Amino acid sequence: MDARQARLQKHRLRMTALTVVNTLLQGVIIGLYAWSGAVSWTVMASFTALSLASTLCFTTAVALHWNLRFPDGWLLYAQIGINFVIQLTFLAIAPQLATVFLVSLLVTFNFAMLGFTPRQFLYAWLGFGALTALALVLGRPHFADIPATDFNIFVLWLFFFLAVRRFAVIGAQFSHLREQLSEKNRQLTESLERINELATHDDLTGAFNRRQFMQLLSEERDRANRTHQTFSVAIFDLDHFKSVNDRFGHQAGDAVLKEFCELVHDGMRSTDRFARYGGEEFVMLMPATTQADSAGVAVERIRAAAERKDWGHILHGHIVTMSAGVATYRSNESIEELLARADAALYEAKHKGRNRFVVST
Repeated sequence: MDARQARLQKHRLRMTALTVVNTLLQGVIIGLYAWSGAVSWTVMASFTALSLASTLCFTTAVALHWNLRFPDGWLLYAQIGINFVIQLTFLAIAPQLATVFLVSLLVTFNFAMLGFTPRQFLYAWLGFGALTALALVLGRPHFADIPATDFNIFVLWLFFFLAVRRFAVIGAQFSHLREQLSEKNRQLTESLERINELATHDDLTGAFNRRQFMQLLSEERDRANRTHQTFSVAIFDLDHFKSVNDRFGHQAGDAVLKEFCELVHDGMRSTDRFARYGGEEFVMLMPATTQADSAGVAVERIRAAAERKDWGHILHGHIVTMSAGVATYRSNESIEELLARADAALYEAKHKGRNRFVVST
């Protein structure tokens, strides 16, 4: 039995034990009425014996895990069904205590709502009405008013006082279930956010991943075709990055990639989108850049920041520079053609000595 099932069994045992307590309390109420002469001691003894026997059987079934042999939910349905039968039987036998049995049925019916589906609730409600009417008809010849003595009034008050407690317990169960549902929803929201983060962002650097960037680029291209407002892309490549990994190790290389991304995020506009394109290559989407030169200004700001940065805490005696290629979208140009021009500009920047950017013409 797994941990979840163990918790459920513990809860079932606790709720079944609560049923035993409620049965004893109702038996005490009937016993007090028997003491006053409103009903016979036989009614009290029979009700208490039947109710305790049934609840103890269910307690034993849960304690010994017999209930696990049956479909989930059968325990609740069986307990409710047997309790209905017992309450309705004694409603017919001792109709002078109709208030006691009807209110107890109402409490049981409210408890049933914890586990019933809407369809089951409808059937239970109709069955409750039909069987209660039958019990009242059968007990009609024996209806009698209980003498309104001080003692009987006290017993009636005590019964309702205890019934309110039982309603409060059911309310607490609903509140607990609501809290559990709220917690599950919170966990689900966090999980969905985490899944979305993993699906759209690079795990190492936190930048967008290539797939998400291509989707953003496609959406920006569609927008540009509608509004005739162009945009630019830039492809970045860290110069001689292989030597960083070879000389300082991959852990240091990963640290450089992460700090480079932080540097870019600090220097780009809030509307720009930055992604890891692959390995040490990155790409940036710059919406609403009407000229290639204006996109070049943004790229130059990032290049200069990388060149000025002190990388000594990661790479002793080594600096990190980058090369970039920039291309501005042309009307009806495909995404592949746009990226190819940016990549060609990057290649030209490397060919010219690196640590620079080239704007595609």
